[in-house]
Amino acid sequence: MSARAKLTGGGVVTVLLVLALLGGAASPGFSIGVASGVVGRAVVKLLRPPQPTPHAEVDPDLTVEASAFALSDIPSDYLGLYITAAKRCPALSWQLLAGIGKVETNHGRTPAPGVHTGVNTYGCCSGPMQFNIRNGPPSTWDTYGDGNPTHVYQPQYAIPAAANKLCTDGLQHPTTTQADPCPTVTGTPAQHTAILHYNHACWYVHQVLTLATRYTTTTNPNPTPQPLDAFTRALAANPHLHTTQTHGCNTHADLANPQLDLRIQSLLAILAEHWTLQISCIHTGHTKHVEGTTRISNHYVWRAIDIDQVNQQPVHPGASQTRALLNYLDNLQGPLRPIEVGSPFPINHRPFFTNQAHQQHIHIGYGPL
Repeated sequence: MSARAKLTGGGVVTVLLVLALLGGAASPGFSIGVASGVVGRAVVKLLRPPQPTPHAEVDPDLTVEASAFALSDIPSDYLGLYITAAKRCPALSWQLLAGIGKVETNHGRTPAPGVHTGVNTYGCCSGPMQFNIRNGPPSTWDTYGDGNPTHVYQPQYAIPAAANKLCTDGLQHPTTTQADPCPTVTGTPAQHTAILHYNHACWYVHQVLTLATRYTTTTNPNPTPQPLDAFTRALAANPHLHTTQTHGCNTHADLANPQLDLRIQSLLAILAEHWTLQISCIHTGHTKHVEGTTRISNHYVWRAIDIDQVNQQPVHPGASQTRALLNYLDNLQGPLRPIEVGSPFPINHRPFFTNQAHQQHIHIGYGPL
């Protein structure tokens, strides 16, 4: 089945999207963590509305504000499911829903445990939208999905269930939200509240909403540059993140640059809750290529950082704070796990490496978003 999406951005472009859509069997309602066993399942059964028909129709004249990045990054079947599922909720955009799908599993493409079978490394969550299937009863999937354990791995069921959860958690009645739980993040209090119920961290909210913005087109072919968002400003001013120019890099300016990779921003926000770090290099002043190769450095594309002090202790092979930070990185799972970590001492598994050039700093790098 195909649907025509009208896209704006320097003109009107009509594209055909192949949408492999199956109607999601999903439950609005709410999480009933205190209900147990048969009682909990009975309440969920009463709350769950009649199931929609298996094949969802998409309005062929639907106007979709999808950026070139969205069209290149989101598989066409996922894009159609995001668009259709978001229509269930007044204040839910398909871009926000897609932002969650991107952060959680890269739209189902990550090979991590729990995406296609089993559960994730934390032993709780499954599928492209990472629903908890182990809590409860009833589990989060039982509450918002159709209760079929195999459907959690299928996007045609998981994506509508995620839309129902977000709607229930704040976007059904967005004007009733009071205090903003993430005041340094762009977006509305209702969006912040709903996304925090998915993952209780403001860095996660920042990632999702920034991706949602990047998935949206602009009608102005020459848009005015946006001011620095509050999250980036707060990160640059974080008292636990120090910068230095002693290695020839302008880390202070780079830390405040919105080009800095979202995962680097998020990781620094997390690390700053546990350690005081000195960042020795990000982008400016670093070579374009990895030393001794023709390979483009992740520093050059804003996807890497170097840290030369941890809690005022210089990084070196015998430093206890260096080892503590590297141990934390080794246990990090999910979308924030780096693809490369340069260490001053050998850790004999990926993504770690060590060499003479990394005896006095920790290097952390990511692949393409």
